[in-house]
Amino acid sequence: MRKFILALSTAGSLLLPPAVQSAEQTVFQVVPSAGMRLGGSFEDADTGASRQLGDAASFGVALEWRVGDENRWWQAWYSRQGSEVKTSDGPFDVDVEYLHVGGTAPINDEGRVQSYVSGGIGATRFSPSGAGFQDATKFSASLGIGLNMPISQRVAFRVEARGYLTMMDSDTAIFCRSDFGSGACAIVASGSTLFQAEFNAGVAFGF
Repeated sequence: MRKFILALSTAGSLLLPPAVQSAEQTVFQVVPSAGMRLGGSFEDADTGASRQLGDAASFGVALEWRVGDENRWWQAWYSRQGSEVKTSDGPFDVDVEYLHVGGTAPINDEGRVQSYVSGGIGATRFSPSGAGFQDATKFSASLGIGLNMPISQRVAFRVEARGYLTMMDSDTAIFCRSDFGSGACAIVASGSTLFQAEFNAGVAFGF
């Protein structure tokens, strides 16, 4: 009788569709997140003074697609920070946005707390407030490390630290405006790069 029940159970499992035999594998994820972005400074070529981006909250979202059957993911990542820069004329607000494409790969994908690395390349956009100021867009890259803690089959809590490196051309004029035909720039940066660090937490929803 035991052998008969075992044979019947095996045959039934073979006849059932994969979705019934086990939960379907997640192939797409949406990961909204929030956190804090730190750092970022320009050296003003006109005065030699350091112009700091203020530390401020950041908000982001990642769209991820699974690569084959492995726990690796293609990733499109967007993050926005509302900050400010202090100049000789006083502080003014500026939004700093990153749009990167890249991916994540596991360090350890077993257990209740899993680790991974992430990376991407794309663009940084500086959008100063105030009438007439022009946006500036620069090439950038990012690298991060994070922890993934599954809550259920399709939901996981995630924390991550990510660094951004933006390429700044030497003597690049940024945060510029044009008034009545004459141009003026709040900052003429002399450095070649700008670095920011971001710490965020979010929830991954799988589909």
